[in-house]
Amino acid sequence: FLNMYFTEFDAVCDNSKVTKVETVQEEYVCAVGIVPEDVQIDQSNGHHGILGRLLRVALHILRLQQIHGESKQRIAFRMGIHTGRVVAGVIGSKLPRFRLFGDTVNTAARMMQTGLAGEVQFGEATHREL
Repeated sequence: FLNMYFTEFDAVCDNSKVTKVETVQEEYVCAVGIVPEDVQIDQSNGHHGILGRLLRVALHILRLQQIHGESKQRIAFRMGIHTGRVVAGVIGSKLPRFRLFGDTVNTAARMMQTGLAGEVQFGEATHREL
């Protein structure tokens, strides 16, 4: 069940140049502004352009809950977006993983956890960039 959704999320992110970072249990983590191409766009054109890609992905994913909502298991996604600095790196040696760390990641996670089902929640920092 979850694999079906995460596979669709992967395709949506790939098509929109949004970077999938990881999945943690039933959470899917993706971001913009962390790959060199995005950093260059951000520095030359501002963050709003790449942030728009992330918001379009979020809206597309929200539509998926309606498309597949006819199944016996009703689902509703909660999403949190926050704008700010992160620390990125590969951790571990046995199963190395690319991870993001910092207040930006924690704030986005809290927004998702406390957000309304079927909604995208973001704060003032993201709103300013739009």
